[in-house]
Amino acid sequence: MSKTFKIGTRASLMAVRQTEAIIQALQAQFPQHRFEMVTRQARADLDLKSRLGALGGKGGAFVTAMHEMLLAGEADMVMHSLKDLPGNEEYYADTRFSIGACLPRSDPSDALVLKQGLAADTVPATIGTSSVRRSAFLRRLYRNARVVPFRGAADKRIARLDDDTPMEFNYGGKTPPLDALVLAHAGLARIGLGDRISRVFTPDEMCPAVGQGVIVAEYATGNEEAQALLAAINHRETMYCYQAERALLRALNGHCDSPIGGHAWIEDGQLKLRGIVVSMDGTSAVEVFDSSSNIDPVSLGLRAGQRLNKLGAQSIIEETRYAE
Repeated sequence: MSKTFKIGTRASLMAVRQTEAIIQALQAQFPQHRFEMVTRQARADLDLKSRLGALGGKGGAFVTAMHEMLLAGEADMVMHSLKDLPGNEEYYADTRFSIGACLPRSDPSDALVLKQGLAADTVPATIGTSSVRRSAFLRRLYRNARVVPFRGAADKRIARLDDDTPMEFNYGGKTPPLDALVLAHAGLARIGLGDRISRVFTPDEMCPAVGQGVIVAEYATGNEEAQALLAAINHRETMYCYQAERALLRALNGHCDSPIGGHAWIEDGQLKLRGIVVSMDGTSAVEVFDSSSNIDPVSLGLRAGQRLNKLGAQSIIEETRYAE
């Protein structure tokens, strides 16, 4: 019997494109059913003047609205960029929601977008980003650059970059004109702006955020119908990688403003994991590499996270807890 299932998402172009990818995967597996998108604005879409931390972190800024849709019965499942899902104990303590599927991972790298009209080899003097992790790495890579906060949907951020439109803050300040932005490579490609990329940072230069490049769908725990649908499109190798990365993040108990990088991949039959925590000024870092021939991603991630803690990761994380 044919049924209609609703997938909830934010209304940004990026979120819509990512949700379309989930719908396409589900429709291919279940042609007898219909899958419809429903949108809702999140706090981060309505407030572009506050830091993410002031909006309750990425959970409050991006995720809460999606969970509300599930609880209200407005959606059978919801889409997330996995990097937006918190990895702390508070998130795991809430068992009302479960990740049901991930799509094959896109390129997790970060990318530099220069202001239109600048030469491709321009060394930017002022760079905008909404990520504390990216800020820390940028201060390592561009010692003389000024790194400033710059939020918003990726396509709109680029339009503001080109037009010299500043980001205004709720305390009255605003950013100077920018030379460049740093955004996710995969997201830019997904919304048709890959041609704006002037440099793709390698994972060694700028370790990706935990879960970057991974699209997931959550459902309300106990909804067995949604669980079965999502299980059919789950990409196992990507799941192993993100489970290792998120276990590392859980061991670090990082907050939304944590300069934490985590990148897992499968190579030569082994699950490999790199984790790094960088100081806000970019001058120091603690880093580990670990691997396992047994597919036990959670143990691998926890072990790597515990090693980072022994190296002093928590002192760096605490220093950035209220970073502006």
